[in-house]
Amino acid sequence: MTKDGKQDLIDRPLVTAIAEGLIANDLAALRDYFAGLNASTPKVVWSPQAADLDEEVLRILLNYWTALPHGQSLPLSSAVDPMGMKAALGHIMLLEVVDDGWDFRYRVYGSAIAARSGFDATGKLVSELPIAPMAPFFMATYRACIERGAHLFARHVPPAEIQVVSWDRLILPLEDGAGQINRLLVGNVAGAWRA
Repeated sequence: MTKDGKQDLIDRPLVTAIAEGLIANDLAALRDYFAGLNASTPKVVWSPQAADLDEEVLRILLNYWTALPHGQSLPLSSAVDPMGMKAALGHIMLLEVVDDGWDFRYRVYGSAIAARSGFDATGKLVSELPIAPMAPFFMATYRACIERGAHLFARHVPPAEIQVVSWDRLILPLEDGAGQINRLLVGNVAGAWRA
């Protein structure tokens, strides 16, 4: 149960195990989870530089995030301006941290992401979406960014029943000015369609 008495749709022990592993650079829990899905272990890179990213859209977004005014340690969520990242807009998700980082609400869900995923998540919680079995992975990467206070790149190959070959995701935490991470700016680029 959540603190407001609703049924918890999140496998918290699994998300915790994956997130703690990510934070410690130990991918055993992540590897085991993806092996159970018959999928390869995602590539994960903490604090990537633009040169580490294959996708131009993600390099644009990283440069934009890096140039934002900072609060105590991270860029300010209040400084985000869609026009400043216009070239990447279709590939952007802006997530609000909910329930102390146990869920996330999509405030923006880019049109290119919606077209490839087959749904628009704007206004919805991650826990409400038809994204099983990927939800624990997404939740864990988001939580790990919050807990570590750093940005993260992840490339994952979804299970075979998902029609996209891969997704490149750049997760960029934003703070409220008092040092609290309250938003995540996420670039998400789909690979090719499966044959």
